[in-house]
Amino acid sequence: MKLVILKRKKKIPGGRLAISAYSIALGVVLFAIILHAAGRGFFEVLRVVALSFTSPTIVLDLLALIMLGYALVVPFKSATWNIGAEGQFFIATIPVVYLLIVQFREPPIPPGLMVMGSLVLAGLAGACWALIAGFVKVYARVDEVPITLILNYVAYYIVNYLVYGPFRGKYVYGYNRTDELPPSYSLNVYLRATPPPEEQTAFYPLVKWLYDVGYQLTYYAYWLLATVVVAASVWFLLNKTTLGLRIKALGYNPDFLLASGVNVKRYYLIALAISGFLAGLTGAVYLLSYAKRLTYPVEAQTAGYGYLAILVTWLSQLEPKYIPLMAYVVGALRGAGISLQIAGLGSLEQSLLVIGTVLLSYSVLSFLSDYEIRVVRG
Repeated sequence: MKLVILKRKKKIPGGRLAISAYSIALGVVLFAIILHAAGRGFFEVLRVVALSFTSPTIVLDLLALIMLGYALVVPFKSATWNIGAEGQFFIATIPVVYLLIVQFREPPIPPGLMVMGSLVLAGLAGACWALIAGFVKVYARVDEVPITLILNYVAYYIVNYLVYGPFRGKYVYGYNRTDELPPSYSLNVYLRATPPPEEQTAFYPLVKWLYDVGYQLTYYAYWLLATVVVAASVWFLLNKTTLGLRIKALGYNPDFLLASGVNVKRYYLIALAISGFLAGLTGAVYLLSYAKRLTYPVEAQTAGYGYLAILVTWLSQLEPKYIPLMAYVVGALRGAGISLQIAGLGSLEQSLLVIGTVLLSYSVLSFLSDYEIRVVRG
């Protein structure tokens, strides 16, 4: 008797998006089972996970993951697997910190122009970082996955060196970090509305939740605007332009493009450059809207957004319209992991564990949706 793997003729009901839904549900259940085996309450874990989907603090993760999801969907559509958004995210903070924190704390030109210039430079830095892997891929024929992954750690080391050395602030009280971003460069809008009164009415929880969400969305209004622009731009690129059509064709049949006289290498590079630009732009907006400074070590400063965005893009089945939904789900699951740690329901890094169980479920179900395993005699 032996195992035979065959191409499945009948797909899983519900289409490819159903696989994402099954993966999320199965991953959460597996996560709860693991914590239950460690002595935690199964239903208590599920309750915390459910509540995380209504937390106003999800707005920060949501905006970051949406932008990075759109950054990754472009090369993924061309079957170019950019695993380096994390490094592109951080390498892009270098020109922003140098210009706005180290060199020109007093803006020589209007602050708005300084911010716009730093955003462009950040995007270009991310694009150039991604193109390193692109040139290695198209000219040395080395797979881009290990190259982009290695470049993430190179970016960590470069930025950490700068934060520990040349970029280290003057007013940091012994900490290894940069000075704080001057308020004139900050991309935030401060809500001046009066918080709702703390009255014990039936509608108070809803009113308070709406106020908190509204405050978050207002505070990150510029980031929200950037997210909408990026989403619309990527959708237009992939669906309404010849460039987008050729990028998608790379993922389906690159030999056809090659036979048509199209310079395939150029479009691989373009896809990676666009991805790096958007990842770098996200890093800059994150710094200007939330972090306001870099702290050593920088890899501990974020939630590993560049890696989480890979799961967002996969769960969306490379469909741009589903990226906001999957960013919301992944952001909520990350928040659930943090809430479980705060509640004392786990001692491990729960965010990584819950994301890992979802990723494992997705990998298994994606395989089973395309193939079936049979036991045959002989």
